[in-house]
Amino acid sequence: MEILTANKVNDILDKLDKAGVEYLQFDAYNEEDYSEQYQSEYIDLFEEIVVNSIFKHFGIDPQDNETIVNYFAKENGKWFVSFYEPEAIATIEDILNGDYSALKELRTW
Repeated sequence: MEILTANKVNDILDKLDKAGVEYLQFDAYNEEDYSEQYQSEYIDLFEEIVVNSIFKHFGIDPQDNETIVNYFAKENGKWFVSFYEPEAIATIEDILNGDYSALKELRTW
């Protein structure tokens, strides 16, 4: 992954960590309270991690597919992305390091 992309993603995750945000959905729901405050961070993570990394790696058209990203979350000190369709979870660290093995279900989706 490009260093600029990795830096951008890490900057976003650092911001969320400092704010105590550990769960992020499209509508910017944080388990603690509903807030649209972090919607731009969700969109940026979606673009960098899902569209520019995962979809690009698997050759998935971002405008014409049936995948559903469920949320981004932090658990046991690691941020991850969770897909609803197909059911799959990968750490953002793995994605930034080019390891897509946890998302093998996307190969045939």
